[in-house]
Amino acid sequence: MMVPDLIDASHRLGQLPGLRSPHVAEAEAAIGARYRPHRLLMPKGEAALDFRHHAIASGDASLNLLRYGPDIEVEAGVFDTFYMLEFPLAGGVDVLYGRDRVASRVGRGLILSPGPFVRSNWRPDTTQIMLRLERGFVERAYQRFTGDPVRRTPLFRPEIDLDMPVGRRLARLFGLMVAEQMEAGDTPALPPMPLVGAVLETLFAHVPCSAMDPVSLAEAGPLPHYVNRFRTMLDEPAALALTVGALSQTLGVSQRALTTGMRRFTGLSPYDYLTMRRMEHARLLLERSDLSVASIAARVGYAHAGRFAAAFRRHCGSNPARFAKISGG
Repeated sequence: MMVPDLIDASHRLGQLPGLRSPHVAEAEAAIGARYRPHRLLMPKGEAALDFRHHAIASGDASLNLLRYGPDIEVEAGVFDTFYMLEFPLAGGVDVLYGRDRVASRVGRGLILSPGPFVRSNWRPDTTQIMLRLERGFVERAYQRFTGDPVRRTPLFRPEIDLDMPVGRRLARLFGLMVAEQMEAGDTPALPPMPLVGAVLETLFAHVPCSAMDPVSLAEAGPLPHYVNRFRTMLDEPAALALTVGALSQTLGVSQRALTTGMRRFTGLSPYDYLTMRRMEHARLLLERSDLSVASIAARVGYAHAGRFAAAFRRHCGSNPARFAKISGG
């Protein structure tokens, strides 16, 4: 089902100055700067991209129109500091979302919450309209909505059907947000994206969610440099074999300072974050390489294959050997 509100919003966004490129490296750099470091992979061999990205950013939210063109895999890592609400206008996306596999298509979107690692397959000619929301902004809104004295992280059921009332309302709100922001221009009297609050209330009231244990994200101010560097370091597979102690030493901070900073700004300990990234990379190796489980364990920092298997089972829901067999690895 094509949704006129989303089509109209995409046409308006597409009129804005944006980024276009046929090159993977340029697309990776652009999306990495806007969201977090991504890797783009071509399952069917190298092909020129038809990469397009247009955005309206305002405060804690940004509206985006994104397209890659050919069949492409996007390794996005962990959405630890933001939510992403996305609706395909053409094509669709198959997403490995933590332990689950979810999918979007025309007429069905996704809301991805912080925490699980994300790897997605964009089908050919997929174009999406997307709303990125900062984690702290959503948490504060959820606290006001529930009246809970403790700030918590809502984790939404991912799928949103645009043929249902909640989906139709979200589509209308997307259309209104884009139209209002573009018509407002630089008008200082208009609050930034006032309809974002209506989007969140719709999600809170009508999309099933659970609340994660409290975290203490900073209310304002930039992340400490060592928190950013720690997360960036783990984008390199070679760093996954290092211990938290060795990583903190490389960063030039104490392990206690790193732990305090990571818990405060991401809600995860350095060890939990490292383990999550290790399991993410291990799944990739199991799916795409002929390496033994013991070799993969060593590559992600486990001297004993049995300990690696136990950690993988906790995070991914199956033994590594069984996962490799199911995945065809």
